[in-house]
Amino acid sequence: MDSVPEGDIKVEDFRTFLTEARVQKGMAADASIRAALVDIPRNRAITTDAVHVYANLIDFNGVLTEAGRETEASHKRALEFLHAHYQGCDELIDEFEMQRVDFHGSRLHAVVLSPEGAENEGERVRVAVAFSAAFREMVERLGDKHPNFKTGVCIGIDSGPAVAIDSGRRGEREPLFIGSPANHAAKLADGTEEGLNLSPKAASAIGQAAEPLAKSVFLNEEIERRYLGDEITTAGVRQSANDRLEKAYAAVLESLDARSKSDNGEAVFRFHHKEPPLKDLVYADHPPSNSIRMELASIFADVDNFTAYIDNAIATGGIAEAVANLHVIRAEMGAVLRDDFAGRKVRYIGDCVHGLLAEGSKTETHAMDTMKKSVDAAAGLRSSFELCREMLPGIEDLGLAIGIDYGTTPICRLGLRGDASVRAAASRATCVSEAEQRRCNGMETALGENAYRNSPASVREAFGDERIFQNLNADTAEVILGTMSSPYINTGADAEPMRAHEPEASPPMRAHDRR
Repeated sequence: MDSVPEGDIKVEDFRTFLTEARVQKGMAADASIRAALVDIPRNRAITTDAVHVYANLIDFNGVLTEAGRETEASHKRALEFLHAHYQGCDELIDEFEMQRVDFHGSRLHAVVLSPEGAENEGERVRVAVAFSAAFREMVERLGDKHPNFKTGVCIGIDSGPAVAIDSGRRGEREPLFIGSPANHAAKLADGTEEGLNLSPKAASAIGQAAEPLAKSVFLNEEIERRYLGDEITTAGVRQSANDRLEKAYAAVLESLDARSKSDNGEAVFRFHHKEPPLKDLVYADHPPSNSIRMELASIFADVDNFTAYIDNAIATGGIAEAVANLHVIRAEMGAVLRDDFAGRKVRYIGDCVHGLLAEGSKTETHAMDTMKKSVDAAAGLRSSFELCREMLPGIEDLGLAIGIDYGTTPICRLGLRGDASVRAAASRATCVSEAEQRRCNGMETALGENAYRNSPASVREAFGDERIFQNLNADTAEVILGTMSSPYINTGADAEPMRAHEPEASPPMRAHDRR
């Protein structure tokens, strides 16, 4: 809490932030200086009126498997698939003078920030639609030329006020736009049907009327392709969306051709097992040629009701307090994974943290030990979150939804432009753990089927046939995992015998160390 005191959070609008950035570069009047939010100091919060684009590669789950199973070959194919589409998206983002926010598995998030001001909303939406049409066309062309990359794309677009922050470090940037537009765009993209879906607000800004009470407006292919021929102006340059697409597509093909001709070096995916714990994993040390592939547990913990909390803060002038609270909650969840349970954060995704955890040896992961530690970690996350709710102002209505799954997962850094590289951990386990989190309310923890099968009997009995548990905190976990006896709970299972390699007891968790 002391590292991000509310009084040090300075809130300013994007136009002011951009002007300051241009002045610092000695180019205050130069419109070609890209309108971007990069390296936001931790004590700053930037209010924006922007358009958010989410693109979902809807066939990714199929790419992950081979004859219904995940194999080393299917994982290589999946990482190549992500690398190609991430790079294609990045090339287009540059051409359209947009900003990439994050890539997470099969989802890509970008934002249109300029021209600035509420009065220019229509032009920003037009840029977003043109970009989206170009991206869908690029993905189609890539799939025709490289069948392994073939996928449909579902895109969601929303527009409106949000707050931009960054709580990451150099090499592991954590940009974030909090508020309804990003959240709504993500939901619009979370479908299995190809196409481009606009919120009623975004559609209205470009003259597309929504049906009464409709939650989205679908742009048919004829309208979508019309935008490819439109000329748009970005950074003082007027050019058609088609021309921008051709340039970006050529750059992607050139890169893919170079990778296909390379039989050594960083571009080739080679896997190895990493000895747990994962706490000391440094993503920069793991390009494709030094990728990790191992059995592990994937944990998603998502702050429930956070978007409504932020929207209220924007409306009532409470942005500084809300941003300070978010910094504390994010840092606390990351520290629980890392310091209390020797896990590793993949990334923060908005108000959610994605983490990985494993127990084992130099050659293998011990599945049951990993699941015991993962359930304990989920309980620790909830106890620390409960402590946050006690000590931070105004967050009593927030909850924490947690999902866990277990399975073989590749981990690497996809090499896109140095500091812009992407930390990737993509498998069925990561996808399922996120899906399990989504079926939870703010008081629940859920296990995927594979996580459930690899858990000790006491955990399986506690979670039941629905594989879900209410209010799993550190005290409850001590009972379930057999580290504390209880006269009230009888699991019907004998305690597991002590093992020679059993680690010494951990010190008390920080969430309960109130000294």
